[in-house]
Amino acid sequence: MKMNGPGMRIGVAVLALGVSLLAIPTLLEAQRAAGISRVGWLEVCGPGPRRPHFDIFRARLAEQGYVEGKNLIFEQRFADCRYDRMPGLAADLVKAPVDVLFTMGTRAARIVAGTVKTTPLVVYSCDPFEHVTRLARPGGNLTGVTCMTTELSPKRLELLKEAVPKASRVMFLHDPEAAPNALKLTQEAAPRLGIRLQVAPVGAAEELLPELTMIAKERPDALFVYPDVVLSSHPRPRQLADFAINAHLPTMHAFRFFVDAGGLMSYGATQSEIYTIAAEQVAKVLDGVRPSELPLRQATRFELVINNRTAKALGLTIPPSLLLRADEVIE
Repeated sequence: MKMNGPGMRIGVAVLALGVSLLAIPTLLEAQRAAGISRVGWLEVCGPGPRRPHFDIFRARLAEQGYVEGKNLIFEQRFADCRYDRMPGLAADLVKAPVDVLFTMGTRAARIVAGTVKTTPLVVYSCDPFEHVTRLARPGGNLTGVTCMTTELSPKRLELLKEAVPKASRVMFLHDPEAAPNALKLTQEAAPRLGIRLQVAPVGAAEELLPELTMIAKERPDALFVYPDVVLSSHPRPRQLADFAINAHLPTMHAFRFFVDAGGLMSYGATQSEIYTIAAEQVAKVLDGVRPSELPLRQATRFELVINNRTAKALGLTIPPSLLLRADEVIE
């Protein structure tokens, strides 16, 4: 039978795809025979001017025996804060091929897990039950680490109320597709604290500044930031801090890098521990442990950080009892 035109082109494309998929195990076997491991690093936004988290991750892998340039190759991809690019970039890393793929963020982990079905995944998620039903036995090809940001959201609201007792109307800034359980838990905690919670959704980087303009018009008593990957990436922590000071808004965050940028206060897992654990999980997978049998680990170290310099700029006096409980006070 003779076939011309589109039909032949489709047949050739399917054949080429099949050949490329068959080649992946061969390439992986060649890498392993040479003693070389390949780790995929997939990030929603760009790397930014400084990369402390990647440096921690890389250093811990080296301590586990996987040294970049010696027996380890990093394949890095960045989606420029566009979630729609994540599936394609994940597929690209699978074809590279990588031995294990690491990504961070609840929404990003959900997207990547929906794309990658066989390559081992290690994820850093703030709401692990979006991905697994049991932490001890995740099942499938996914494991990782959780910062427990979702579970700690009510506690952060309590600390914000303690720092700003007169706050009765708080704006909850978040990506509604990141971790919906965080909003639910915070809404449940608000009434007993005498707080009315309002919601400001930001699903993409370009939506932040218009949303901040809306918040300024609403004039809430405080701003509660749920830290999805986009809001956490450069330069948005500084943008949030500058906005809050200009709008005279006390802010509560989950991670200290927001406070270092000028935010008022944060309570949550230490990022150094999170990325150390993530690297240890990756090393175990490279050592041959199946993700399905590798418990998804939880953060164990948490810190309360208060920027007293920002408090003074806002005309706030933080209660001495709260300052005494802080792990660090920035003066």
